[in-house]
Amino acid sequence: MRLALRLARPVYESLPALYAAIGCIALLISYMDAGSAGALIAFLIGVGAEIAALMLFLRRQDFRELKRDYSGTAIDRPVPPADR
Repeated sequence: MRLALRLARPVYESLPALYAAIGCIALLISYMDAGSAGALIAFLIGVGAEIAALMLFLRRQDFRELKRDYSGTAIDRPVPPADR
């Protein structure tokens, strides 16, 4: 059984910005507290969040371009005969 999680559209659309903000805050924390172990952890979290934000943004942009290019109708193909 597969469960699907659905987010409200405003929440879904704001996720890349939220990840980017988290990444910026974490990078700022790592800059302000340079030289400690916490700074390294904050830096890694910041870089990871920035990569996640960029990945989501680019994947959504690609999906929207593909959706615009294709109508979504099925291509008519002959159904292969069943093996007997």
